[in-house]
Amino acid sequence: MCLVQEPPVSGSVPFRLAGGQNPLILVPVNVDDRGPFEFILDTGASHCLLSPELCAVLGVRPEKEQRATGAAGSVQLAFGHVMSMAVGSVRKTNVPVGITSELERIAAAIRTRVDGDLGFSFLKDFSLTIDYKARTLYFALGSSSGHKGPLAHSIPFELAAPHKPLILVQVAVNDQGPFQFALDTGASRSMVSSELAQKLAIQTLEDSPATGGGGQIKILAGKVDSLAIGDVTVGDHDVGVAEFLTMLSAAADRKLDGIIGFNFLNQFRVTIDYPRRKLELVNAYV
Repeated sequence: MCLVQEPPVSGSVPFRLAGGQNPLILVPVNVDDRGPFEFILDTGASHCLLSPELCAVLGVRPEKEQRATGAAGSVQLAFGHVMSMAVGSVRKTNVPVGITSELERIAAAIRTRVDGDLGFSFLKDFSLTIDYKARTLYFALGSSSGHKGPLAHSIPFELAAPHKPLILVQVAVNDQGPFQFALDTGASRSMVSSELAQKLAIQTLEDSPATGGGGQIKILAGKVDSLAIGDVTVGDHDVGVAEFLTMLSAAADRKLDGIIGFNFLNQFRVTIDYPRRKLELVNAYV
């Protein structure tokens, strides 16, 4: 039996999963004291995003526009501000937001309404715990010491770049590596680059395309014998193999060999401690 010390929590909220076998986390978010609205929890997003429909409801006006890099290509973003954004009792004021119709594409893919995307600009000051088994999200303000006990594994991470603050972790695949992966709660499954798949001789099959910012992404289906972060290993792990990681690497100014997605993370209670740059994984099923 493992006794786990809870982190000091300043806010918690239930979440739901949408998207069938390849789901995304949807979190209730209040914006300008209205809502709750349905937001994707997305550590792969630099900004918080709002749909044009939600902006119309809230009266949020675009202040400038620029191009950004999505998984499937370049996307047009408008930028504005909201007076406040809150998840449960955790609240931030004067939050910059991106405005994009790309959320409609993702909503159609997972067959549910999506009002926004909760990204780094909101999450960066917190230690965030995702309890997949309990379907609950916990926030601790500032740095947290996290969980204690023999099943807790603390792993350092880096942020890729100020303009693309992806969470980067060192990963071993089939006992080879380390390779550099981005940890992305907005990815429904783990991915490896075509280059890494070729290097490791991963056998692939045609798969249905995935949906990402900018459009559809061609994906091949593969499987690895093992995928390990620090001392934590998942065996017989399904992965997608895709070319878009080359483009994402260029956008982040860091080479990316893969992405850690939902089908790896959902086997753990996951703490992302942004202030300390620590990832903690606790086996959710022991």
